Amino acid sequence: MPNVSRGSLYKQKGTKNWFIKFYVDGKPQQETSGTADEQEALAFLRRRVQEALSGRFVERSERVTFTEMRDLLFENYRFKRNRTDPIPRVVRLAEFFGDMLGEQITEERIREYSRKRLDTDGAAPATLHRELSILRRMLRLSSSRLPRVPIIDMPRVHNARQGFFEEEDLQALLPHLPPHARNLVEFLYLTGWRSGEAFRARWSDVDWIRRAIHLRDSKNREPRVFPFRYHRRVEEVLGRQRQDVTRWEQENQQVCPYVFHWRGKMIHKLRRSWRRACERAGMPGRLIHDFRRTAVRNLIRAGVQQSIAMKMTGHKTGSIFRRYLIVDEELLAQAAGAVADYLEEKQRHPK
Repeated sequence: MPNVSRGSLYKQKGTKNWFIKFYVDGKPQQETSGTADEQEALAFLRRRVQEALSGRFVERSERVTFTEMRDLLFENYRFKRNRTDPIPRVVRLAEFFGDMLGEQITEERIREYSRKRLDTDGAAPATLHRELSILRRMLRLSSSRLPRVPIIDMPRVHNARQGFFEEEDLQALLPHLPPHARNLVEFLYLTGWRSGEAFRARWSDVDWIRRAIHLRDSKNREPRVFPFRYHRRVEEVLGRQRQDVTRWEQENQQVCPYVFHWRGKMIHKLRRSWRRACERAGMPGRLIHDFRRTAVRNLIRAGVQQSIAMKMTGHKTGSIFRRYLIVDEELLAQAAGAVADYLEEKQRHPK
């Protein structure tokens, strides 16, 4: 155990805040308490002394800054190959915490940030949740240079959307989409693939002999396959798309490697075309991601086992899969009908 003195308070000329001073194994440690209140400064001194006694004290020259925490986060994102962009969240956090040392990001300051975002800025709880998740990751990555990692009180978020498409919704939507997006949207409806996964699909991933399309790099880093040997409609969609791409290649004298493309290049987004089509079809506010929930519901309606359905849609955990399983009125009606059939059978054949 290190030899730590009790320490003392003092003020420097021309300053109003108290400074603390104590010794660790004979080496002086000095810093500002950040407060003009003597009792608060004394509490700060005691906390520093306790950190030194427990081996958690970090000298000021070695204390991590917010900028260093940010750099550790970006390095970790590159290492993990995360596809989400943390920069907008980090910029928002930097507006409040940017001038602080990591140890100054305390529970009270985090609560102050949360109140500001929700009450003053009008941010949604889901937005604040994502920002605090980034901050928590930054603090954990910097834990070796912090006296302690603060506990972050996360807001409760009720953002499980409940949108899905029926077949008639899809048919009403397709005519309003640009030609290059129609087969793509129908493919998403039928397979439940994430839009980014379909954007990256290449013709080399389509096995026409075994009649399957492979996903080499999914969101959860696991490869996936969607066999369509018994799904004639998926085969028809891919067949139409192959004809369209072949026609484009002949007209433009170049090869297009992507299954779904825009002028021979990979599609990166479909937001404006999608929004416009939904508005014209009388379905404003619908999301492309609704197809994913729709696919989960259709698999369960068809009686597919959950483990197999999860393999097809690429859900890694049962909890996430169940979140996407929206129990709609039709499923409830089917369940009620099953109970009614059971009771009627009991009446006809009592024991």
